[in-house]
Amino acid sequence: IPPVLILSGYFARKWYLRRRLALYGLGKGAPGFQTSVRRIRVTPEIAARIRRGEEVSPEEITAAAAKAEEDERRGTSSSEPPLENRTQATYDESSSSEPINEWLPPSITAPKKRTKGKRK
Repeated sequence: IPPVLILSGYFARKWYLRRRLALYGLGKGAPGFQTSVRRIRVTPEIAARIRRGEEVSPEEITAAAAKAEEDERRGTSSSEPPLENRTQATYDESSSSEPINEWLPPSITAPKKRTKGKRK
């Protein structure tokens, strides 16, 4: 194979990959999809409404996010308790009859759910 053919194939592939990246690459997105959209934290109340399928206006979302940030700055929280507190409370209630082993983390001492095997 002549070296000219190998070099021309190499540069053609390099040009094609650069062109494909410029046209359809990172940050371009598919038609109809928004790119470079800022993600904001949503309060649990708004998230529950969205999961139920209710229409939530952008103004409501921004107002709830601003209120949550303000509550966070003050140190108060009107939403659910943190995840660690909820899981610890349910764990303590379920195993109140057994002595708690302080040396092992709850992930080891708590009973594990069995996973289903893969179908072949």
